[in-house]
Parts: sequence; structure tokens; C-alpha cells
Amino acid sequence: MKAGSAEWWRARYAARGRQRPRPGGLELKRITRAALDIVDAEGLAALTMRRVAEDMGVRHTSLYRHVASRDELLVELVDHVLGEVVPGATGRGWRADMEQAAGEFRRVLLAHPAVVPLLTMGQLLGPNALRGREFGLGLLIRAGWEPARAVHIYLTVAHFVIGTALLDAGGAARGVEERTAMTELFAGLPQYPLVRELAEPLNLPDGDQEFAFGLTALLNGMGDPR
Repeated sequence: MKAGSAEWWRARYAARGRQRPRPGGLELKRITRAALDIVDAEGLAALTMRRVAEDMGVRHTSLYRHVASRDELLVELVDHVLGEVVPGATGRGWRADMEQAAGEFRRVLLAHPAVVPLLTMGQLLGPNALRGREFGLGLLIRAGWEPARAVHIYLTVAHFVIGTALLDAGGAARGVEERTAMTELFAGLPQYPLVRELAEPLNLPDGDQEFAFGLTALLNGMGDPR
């Protein structure tokens, strides 16, 4: 059974329903927090079950009651990060709420860039991921969108956030020095006349500006609920 699959999560939810916490025992949240501290500081390559146990001051075998392998730990780590997303109501309508939620989602992802590539390894089906789905779908349906349309809007916006975060976390984000260097490169390539002509404006927007423009364009294209 693949870690993170729907079948795996089904078994996981059932097991959690039966599990009783042991007084003074380890908790999954503590384990994933320790794992996240390692990944944030040193990257995914540094993450092992033994390293997590060492940082927590416990035997690595004690982790296996909660996660049976590093792959399972990675799945739980992703859901732990998603638990940091705290969307809220703006009081200004569904669009403003969706913009706020998308911006909050992006903020959390960019705070943990090493974790972002893990979001593409499978479906996001953990409790924090489903809490986010519940919030987004409820927001849209309460605003008057038909359920099928609400699903499309929610998925489109969520995938847009993940895609832009992947670009920025993966090194595609452009700092001031990189934008200056690209402008100089484009300006010296007469074989691409439009790229040369637009060398400066092509390199003005940063990741946040591109995200804001793209999100506005997406939501404009959705229209309004009927």
C-alpha cells in the first residue's frame, strides 16, 4: 500500500479512530514538528527516521508506532505544513475570501520551500488538507456557486497556488540581481526583437506580483454565481 494513497489514508483514519494516546508517549504532531525543523534547516536529504529520533532524544524504533517509514513521515510532514494554513473571512465577499485564503496558502508554502515539491507526489488527503478543501468548497457554495462549479474553482485556485509556489521555491524566483542580469541578457539578443524591446518590463514583476496578477485574472474569469 503506497504511503499517501487513498487506500493508505483510509486505513490511517480508521487506525486513528481506534488509537488511544499513551500517557507521556510520543505524539505524531511532535514527530512531524521535529521533522519539519530538520527539513527547514537542512533540506529533505537530511531527513531520516534516525535523525528525527536523535533530535527528539528518543530511540528511532519508538517512531514506528506513528510512521512506519520515511515515506510515511513525508506524507504526514506535508499535512503538518498544511495545518499552518489559517484562512479567514474578510467580510468582503467570496472573492476577497478566496484571495485571502490563496495568499495564506502561498505564504505557508513559501515558508517551507523544501517541502513544496512533496505536494506533487500524490493527492493531498490528510486531515489538514481536507479541512482546507472543506473551507474552500464551503466558501464557494455559500456564495451561491453550483457544487460542480465550486469544485472547479477551488481546484483551479489551489493548483495555481501550488504551481507558483513550486516555481518560486524551486529557484525560478527572481531577485534584484537576477532580474538585472536577465535584462542585460535580453537587451543583447537582437535575434529576439520583442524580447529585446521588452527586456526591462519582462524583468520587473517579482513572484508576488505575478501571483497577484494571475490570481486576479483567474477569479475574473470565473464570473459571479448565478
